[in-house]
Amino acid sequence: MELEVLEEYSVAGEKRFRILVRGTNIILNVKAGNEEEALTRARELAEKMGLPEFLDSIKARMS
Repeated sequence: MELEVLEEYSVAGEKRFRILVRGTNIILNVKAGNEEEALTRARELAEKMGLPEFLDSIKARMS
């Protein structure tokens, strides 16, 4: 699963990032101090949601 930082913005004094899951229209929003931490947090969030397995199952069905 490849992730890409789309945008960095601030809300209520917190730094937030919009992270794209490449090859999909899925965007994850995470709070982080920098881009590297944002990508790590987004990957952890995706794994907690079972997103990598879900995307793999969709790819398998389309093959």
